[in-house]
Amino acid sequence: MRLQKFPKIHADWLSKTFAGVFLGFAFSVCIGAIVTVLSFTRMEAVLAPQMGMWTIPWIWCPLLFLAYFIPRGWQAIVIYSLATMLAYILLLLLRG
Repeated sequence: MRLQKFPKIHADWLSKTFAGVFLGFAFSVCIGAIVTVLSFTRMEAVLAPQMGMWTIPWIWCPLLFLAYFIPRGWQAIVIYSLATMLAYILLLLLRG
């Protein structure tokens, strides 16, 4: 039986770190804003920003961790950039 070959994970840590830290943070802040916008109708107005604020590290830390498992650094930057753009478009649509 042959073992399946997986793509090699390259050690271009600088671009992966950039993607995880900056683009992952931008994405997680946007998700926190989406959670805040959606929480205003379901909970008190005082608690909704806290809910959005505390979702940021729960999104950002796994994104920073997962950036190093993407095979190439430029792929991590493209994936995180597209995800961030889609999240901000969704936020703009929700805010009206």
